[in-house]
Amino acid sequence: MDYEGPRRAQEKEGREYSRKKWTIVAIAAVAFLAGAIFTSSIMDNLISSSKYVTRIKNTVLVSFFKREPILYFLTIEKNGEEYRLDEQSIFTVSYRDEFVVKDVETESIFERGVTVDIEGVGGENDMGILFEGVSLVDQVVTEDARDFTIRVNYRGKTIASLPIEVKVMPQDWLRFAKGSDSRKTRIEYLERAVTMKKEDTGARKMLAKLYVSSGEIKKGIGEYEEVLRIKPDDITALVELSKIYRDTKRYNDAIPIYRKIIRINPKDDVAYANIAYAYAKLKNWKRATANYEASLRLAPDNYEALYNMAEIYENTGKTKEAIGLYEKVLKYKPNEPVVMKVLSNAYLKMAMYDETIELIRKLIKKTPNDVSAYANIAFAYGKKGMGKREIANYKKATTLKPKDPVLHFNLGVAYEKAKRYKDAASEYGKVLKLTPGDKDALLRLAEYHLRSKNYKKSADMYEKYVKISPKDAKAYLKLGFAYDRLKSYKRAVSNYEKALQYGVKDKEVHYNLAEAYGKIGKDSKAIAEYEKVAKDKPSIEVLTIIADYHMKKKSYGKAIDAYRRMIKIDAKRSEFYSSIGYAYSRKGDTDRAIANYKASLRYDREDDVVYLNLARAYEKKGLYTKALKAYTNAYEINPGSDEASRKIPEMKIKILQKKHGN
Repeated sequence: MDYEGPRRAQEKEGREYSRKKWTIVAIAAVAFLAGAIFTSSIMDNLISSSKYVTRIKNTVLVSFFKREPILYFLTIEKNGEEYRLDEQSIFTVSYRDEFVVKDVETESIFERGVTVDIEGVGGENDMGILFEGVSLVDQVVTEDARDFTIRVNYRGKTIASLPIEVKVMPQDWLRFAKGSDSRKTRIEYLERAVTMKKEDTGARKMLAKLYVSSGEIKKGIGEYEEVLRIKPDDITALVELSKIYRDTKRYNDAIPIYRKIIRINPKDDVAYANIAYAYAKLKNWKRATANYEASLRLAPDNYEALYNMAEIYENTGKTKEAIGLYEKVLKYKPNEPVVMKVLSNAYLKMAMYDETIELIRKLIKKTPNDVSAYANIAFAYGKKGMGKREIANYKKATTLKPKDPVLHFNLGVAYEKAKRYKDAASEYGKVLKLTPGDKDALLRLAEYHLRSKNYKKSADMYEKYVKISPKDAKAYLKLGFAYDRLKSYKRAVSNYEKALQYGVKDKEVHYNLAEAYGKIGKDSKAIAEYEKVAKDKPSIEVLTIIADYHMKKKSYGKAIDAYRRMIKIDAKRSEFYSSIGYAYSRKGDTDRAIANYKASLRYDREDDVVYLNLARAYEKKGLYTKALKAYTNAYEINPGSDEASRKIPEMKIKILQKKHGN
């Protein structure tokens, strides 16, 4: 075998290829002429033979010269019906559609190398594969702006694209709303659904409910109102709207809705009960009662209506009638703690303490940690005078709820009733730790310290109390007393004055104030206060003080008046007369002084001081004989009297001197 160089080998190869190429062209030309003659003879109504010549030519170019083919059409079957689509067509799909690409026609012989791809849902070649429109719809809904395309590919390269129009219907958004776990997403889907189909009341009701549950109450109300505009008698919308108004306490808005429900169904006992509830919240007791009665006529065993009507009776002061209804409810619900509690409260309000105790004992068995039950039974025991049980139950209540100041206060009061004052004070102290400004605890603790003579602590407590209750007259009285005992007389005066300012009528205040005035040197004010004490109910004690003040101030006339008022109280008290006599002597009225000293001696002849004063008065008038006798009487009663012993001889001398004219 001869050796051929590379160049000759290449030339030989080229000649062989050329021969093959022209052979194929020749065959194709023959096929073309045969096809043209055949086609023109049998297809008079088809496209002109020049068009077919072009297609055959293109087929040759695709087959032998590797040119990309052109798509003529796709055949797609949708829901049993065939569609022929070219590159300018749009394929429409909705939720319920099913479709399959059955055929594709291009310039490629036998469609070799041609594939069809339903972009986004299929595989590499989707020819002959059945697709459901729902899968496309679902992607559009979830991705919001997804586009789908049918791509015709030749040897991996796209030669034509047909857009798919995915039609999303209201029911698609509704379907997705039902299937989503996200409330926000469900709302978005339903909003789109009602936008597309505004008269869809079902979708609007679902949307309204979601709005309400997500806190968008106003939007929820708007949707229910729109439903009722479309369908005025929609019971579901009416009921749900009434619930919103009830839950948001818009009772005036709820009432017209309940009326509509009742017009639609006059035998709806629940609607009557609901409208009664709304009237009750508005304190329209008359209409509330009337509607509960209507509800109970339709459903006599409706224990909820009975319960609510009982509450109305309580609110209108008809506690006895309320008890009757609560007892009926308890028959229907014998083990219901709520009913047992309200009934026991009603018993307590009516002072039915035995019934209260019996029922609360049962309640405690059901709810052993019910604080209010222990507190109420303690109160009932207290009213029955059963102090030990009262204290025991209040202690149990405070154990269960140690930070409740009211329970500690009530326990303190129970201790006080049992005269366990120290324990009471301890409880009041706990109240003040929990609520430092509790005025009742402050007052009780202040009184405890006052009673215990701990005046400093008492004053501190009263000071805190009067800051909270600045017009409590009795508190100022006791605060004044505490300061009085602490010898803080100026503060005592200030608080006694406030006690009088805010209405204390007790004469003791004037007396204490008078004393305090005296301690700080305000005698005039002291006398004025003592006079107020003596004005309505004079006493020897007070009048004596008044007289002493006047004597001290040398107001002898006023002092004499005070002594005379004492005589009106007790006319046989010798000292009153002697005091008047002394006042007259200081005033310079010797005759009246003598008269009153003599009056004093009629009631007490053994008073040497009165004899001395009488003797001095006689001596002053020059009646030495009478003076001698008075001095002698004084000396006989009291031999130790220096004045009497000295004056007796003096009087004898003066008598002799007077007798002899010296």
